[in-house]
Amino acid sequence: MASSPGLVPAPQPPREEVPSPVPAAKATGLRHKSRRLGKRRWIPLPLKLRIGLFLIGWTLVLVGVAGLVLPGIQGILTILVGASVLSLVSELVYELMHWLLARWPKIWRRFEAFRLKMHRRLRRFR
Repeated sequence: MASSPGLVPAPQPPREEVPSPVPAAKATGLRHKSRRLGKRRWIPLPLKLRIGLFLIGWTLVLVGVAGLVLPGIQGILTILVGASVLSLVSELVYELMHWLLARWPKIWRRFEAFRLKMHRRLRRFR
């Protein structure tokens, strides 16, 4: 088989680096390097606080699921608030929220700002 001399693949445009949604997070000292894959994560909160946030987050998620079928409760909004509380405790929920909200960068920036603000406030309870 001889290759056709007239066919040349089209050049690919260079990929652009996506800036961090909250670039000031590095300057605040709230993050440190994780051992796995060089990812950055939040400095852990105290255990009692994490357990409380975990319970509050799951309670809000369950109330939101009930709100999907019951009148008077904003189900989707309550689920998102519960997931944002859970993201303070769980990296898995944080990555899931990033995956879900990557389509809407403005909402993702607000979510990141909320998470940073809440983490700063909760660190006072050490």
